[in-house]
Amino acid sequence: MSDFQSIHSDENLNAAIVQGTGNDELASPMHGQPQTPIRILRLPDVIERVGLKRASIYLHIAHGNFPKQITLGERAVGWIESEIDAWLAARISARGKQEGKSV
Repeated sequence: MSDFQSIHSDENLNAAIVQGTGNDELASPMHGQPQTPIRILRLPDVIERVGLKRASIYLHIAHGNFPKQITLGERAVGWIESEIDAWLAARISARGKQEGKSV
């Protein structure tokens, strides 16, 4: 097998692992437990999901009140979807606690 074929085969294997077989979970090689694949959200997706504009998101990051972005490339960043979901869940939970207090 040539180097190109070997690389090409590895790419197919990686694509199959990422795409799965119609199942949203992947088997963890370490524990054999199902594992949800990590999804990365780009800024327009984060803006749409949380309802904040770009400047507000970066201000919250600077104050430590929002998940930090990860570097995807030289000029590309993204956010881990589960961290954004957890941030939203915490905001919803905090609202419930505030409603329970008397004013």
